[in-house]
Amino acid sequence: MAFKQVSASMGERSESLLSADNHRPERHIVIDTLRQAAPLIGLKAPVIATLDVMLSCLPPTRQHNTVFASNATLAFRRNGISDRTIRRHAAILQELGLLERRDSANRKRFCRQNLAEGTALRFGFDLTPLFERFAELSKLAAQAAHENNQKSYLKAKIRAAANAILDAEPSNVDATAAIRSLRRSLSLEDCLNLLNSLDFEAIEAEQPCDKSSVQKEKMSGNDGQNVRHHHNSQKEHTDIESEQKSTAHPKDPKPFQISVLEILSACPEAAQFCVEPVKTMKDVVTHARTLAPMLGIDSRNYQDAQENLGIERAALTVWAIMQFHEKIRKVGAYFRSITSGKKSEGFHPEDLIRRLSRAEPQPA
Repeated sequence: MAFKQVSASMGERSESLLSADNHRPERHIVIDTLRQAAPLIGLKAPVIATLDVMLSCLPPTRQHNTVFASNATLAFRRNGISDRTIRRHAAILQELGLLERRDSANRKRFCRQNLAEGTALRFGFDLTPLFERFAELSKLAAQAAHENNQKSYLKAKIRAAANAILDAEPSNVDATAAIRSLRRSLSLEDCLNLLNSLDFEAIEAEQPCDKSSVQKEKMSGNDGQNVRHHHNSQKEHTDIESEQKSTAHPKDPKPFQISVLEILSACPEAAQFCVEPVKTMKDVVTHARTLAPMLGIDSRNYQDAQENLGIERAALTVWAIMQFHEKIRKVGAYFRSITSGKKSEGFHPEDLIRRLSRAEPQPA
């Protein structure tokens, strides 16, 4: 992988900083993060759909986040919902701190520029608060995913305990009520209280497991689907290919030799999204897990990278990619390729960080 630093001629350089267009996450990443964090912030699916339409009205290259589209345009893109619904959804987004209304005197949405002074008047829906709070929303999305995982586990445990009780005592009222309660939408606290209300011994199926070795099993999309025909659309690997894969990229035996100061110096793009100061490698790893969904890296690919490279090196790769992600068409596929895919052989994120550090202009 080669990097080339390109500089503009002295006459074409601007004293002001370049715009932060490349720092904004992609629209689909914003919406996916909001959908995951929706239960914790009180967002409903129709409101998220309206916000998605607003984001679609923003130009890809811009220096602002103001939506100038009229309610008629938004309603048309939203499959013909009423004008009243658009106003109600905008009010909800404003109440949640994801949108700010800037109304003109005649309630029209438009922009007027003063070329002489270099200023502009923008009247419309300003989505800047949404992008400013994206790091917070990413943490809420991770928290919601963790709670959903816990609720799924507790529901399975409640069902197993209730079935064990009913096998021994078919007329048990508490076990029957517990199974019926699982049909409702339960919170994490409700699941814990329901489990504590059951009188049962230890469940034989519950065994300790290593978190790093947990693999997600691919199941049917519908719980009630009867799966009989198994069509394997993935390539089956032979023994030779398996041996080559196991020896192609062993875990790096070398110690991790790079400081947090070097990481911050080489990756200013990732550092600017830090909500709290980054002082230790633990902070680097925590911030990388926040940046990963912003870049389009799903949890499965990130977990594979941790198993292949280690926790610190997987986080370091995310920091490095953040520095030049606008040049990559599909960041998630690129991340998987260099960490656990075909191009992972000989990849060392420390070398990538050092190359980025040399390419980064040093202060005079």
